[in-house]
Amino acid sequence: MENYQNQIYFAAGLTAFLITYFSIPAIIRISLVKKLYDQPDERKKHSQRISPLGGIAIFGGLLISFVFYTAHLANSTLNSVLVALFLLFITGVKDDLYPLVPYKKLIGQILAVGIVAIQGDVRLVQLYGLFGVYDLPYWSSIGLSFVFFLGIINSFNFIDGVNGLSSLTGILVSSVYGLVFYALEQPLFLTLAVCIVGAQLAFLRFNLVRAKIFMGDTGSMILGFFAALLTIYFLETNALTDEQILVHIDAMLFSFSILILPILDSARVIFIRLFIKRVSPFKADRNHLHHALLDLGLSHVQTTLWLVGTNALLIALTWLLNPYLRASVIFSGLVISALALSQIPFLLKHKRKKSGQA
Repeated sequence: MENYQNQIYFAAGLTAFLITYFSIPAIIRISLVKKLYDQPDERKKHSQRISPLGGIAIFGGLLISFVFYTAHLANSTLNSVLVALFLLFITGVKDDLYPLVPYKKLIGQILAVGIVAIQGDVRLVQLYGLFGVYDLPYWSSIGLSFVFFLGIINSFNFIDGVNGLSSLTGILVSSVYGLVFYALEQPLFLTLAVCIVGAQLAFLRFNLVRAKIFMGDTGSMILGFFAALLTIYFLETNALTDEQILVHIDAMLFSFSILILPILDSARVIFIRLFIKRVSPFKADRNHLHHALLDLGLSHVQTTLWLVGTNALLIALTWLLNPYLRASVIFSGLVISALALSQIPFLLKHKRKKSGQA
């Protein structure tokens, strides 16, 4: 029986891969014929007209495969999740075709999160001992869940500035959670994680090297939504099962390590925009980590592999050190290490600029 279930997981991932893989060339052709492409500018260094509609293929591939292979698995929140997902999809496609002002895009995100958190009851119900807090009052739980969902959705949108970065980060996040859900015997969310990985692998074929298509806001918002969803379900499932992988605050710490790249890069950029430049947090600039690495001469592929590889290393260290150190010590080490590593490209960039002026 276990072998049969493993075959289902493989089939789900393969189906998501194939649907996405064979959809993308058609989307590229249609985009060129209809002139639906991303124009190069001072921030975007690509020299060609590239379709920003890769998110449509990602959405179709993973959703069709996921729904097909989980039709026999009942879940009371699945309808709310699907409705929220469609709202994000519509918002993303509209923004990719005719860019929306930030507040309109945020409204679409808020509506989607409201559906999944309030109607679907997918929310952070406790802090697992963080600051000595466990169970949260209902409306505090709702508020925190809104902040978490919106933060992760937009963090994936923020890091989507170099070929393959959001996609490979999504693969890393989904793969780790897939292993966790396999250990926790949660077939529904393991299938979802596998479908995300399959769709993203197909997308990388057309995006990582000599990009022919971008995932756009459609793809990055969907990825961020699923990353937040998988995180909440891991925390809740892990807390309720008798076979806990990590207990209490350790589970939150592990999730933080999984999402550390999009969280800290976005937090850093927002801080600079709000408190140093005093502009809107949604005003685009070149202060992201990937921009600094590109300015140092790294290629898109090298930048992506460097950042995702560092994220994977921090995940592994968190897992390995968990039995030996207190969560507060590991958390402090994670933040300090990530902040230190994030400053190195900017220090090198500043040094190079200074020596060039000398």
